[in-house]
Amino acid sequence: MNRKTKAGIAFLSGLSISTVGLGFLLSHESLSRNPFVLNKVFSLISPPPDENVDHGNEYSHTKWVEYDNWCKSQKAKEYEMTAKDGKKLVSYLIPSKTGSKVFVLCAHGYRGTKYGDFGAQAQFYHSLGYNVILVDQRASGKSEGDYIGFGFFESRDCLQWLRFYNDMFGSDIEFVVAGISMGGATVCMMSGSDELPENVKCIISDCAYTTADDEIRYCFQHYLGISAEPFLSLVNCINLHTAKYTFTMADAISAVKKAKVPMLFIHGGADDFVPTKMVYELYDVCPTDKDLLIVEKAIHAQSFFEEPEKYQAKVKEFLSKHL
Repeated sequence: MNRKTKAGIAFLSGLSISTVGLGFLLSHESLSRNPFVLNKVFSLISPPPDENVDHGNEYSHTKWVEYDNWCKSQKAKEYEMTAKDGKKLVSYLIPSKTGSKVFVLCAHGYRGTKYGDFGAQAQFYHSLGYNVILVDQRASGKSEGDYIGFGFFESRDCLQWLRFYNDMFGSDIEFVVAGISMGGATVCMMSGSDELPENVKCIISDCAYTTADDEIRYCFQHYLGISAEPFLSLVNCINLHTAKYTFTMADAISAVKKAKVPMLFIHGGADDFVPTKMVYELYDVCPTDKDLLIVEKAIHAQSFFEEPEKYQAKVKEFLSKHL
């Protein structure tokens, strides 16, 4: 074997090892409860919020603290259940003050929190007289789990939460299921499930992606300017081995094609994280009664804060039609 052949083999071997190593890193950073690199990056690019900064809409640090404090002041009842894979999961119920039989289950986003993602909406739904259920998704808050499921696991967990609350309060209650970002995709994945309880009256999905696979391909191209391949295929292989699912399996659009209940789709017109085009794809395939709200100036997950009156009016209109 000549020197050039040896050098070529050494180069290809090094490249292969580097690619596999990067694949394991990407898998860990995207799914793990505690990503060591991602946390460092976020701390550098996202300094602590300045409460004196005016963000130009209702979303400011002061407002966020106000909603967070409101949620905490409600002294929500904490419930635990065991998921099918043995993980302990936690949710919180803010009871209605009117004795309503309507329960709104809220699914937070990727690396989000129950109050951080849904504080404002929780207050809004509660003001309508409803009971509000806030879940700690697996690998978040007090819920167990080593891996985030991009909606694949979370949709199953939330279906189980619906059965849990049915058993707790009786089957004469009614559910509204709402989600934002990854939570929006989660509730979309619930929409076509044969396990969706009959007393789920409607679903509200805010800024959902079509599939986790589509979202990651988009982010590679949009933010890095490169194709997601071969990294995505490699990461999916690793994910299947470690987390027991792939990003392809976190499929909202296939579920929505089989939706069983009315759906309201909401998206920001200026969303460049989950591109606005995805909401049109979801809306178009939905076979049930449906509605769509685009908040033109809103970036990702900010529609409620960009135009709160328009957002709340559309949600109230939708709920009045289906409850």
